Amino acid sequence: MRNIKMKEEEMREIFSANLAYLRKSDRWRLSQKTLAKILHVPRKAIVNYESGKVLPPTYITYRMAVYFCCTMEDLLTEKLF
Repeated sequence: MRNIKMKEEEMREIFSANLAYLRKSDRWRLSQKTLAKILHVPRKAIVNYESGKVLPPTYITYRMAVYFCCTMEDLLTEKLF
């Protein structure tokens, strides 16, 4: 584990920025609605994740990491942009 002292608020900020960046990147160019369909979650869930209101459940985070070809740890703790 790279940064064991990271607070949840900081993790939410990094994750939300990473999710928005990856979703909008040239490689994927997904709408929130499309990503929600891929992950089988309501569009509002994607809105909440990107706004930093909440972190997704572990299984959804895992599916995002697999879809975007990164690790869960990177998605949650490293600035990918």
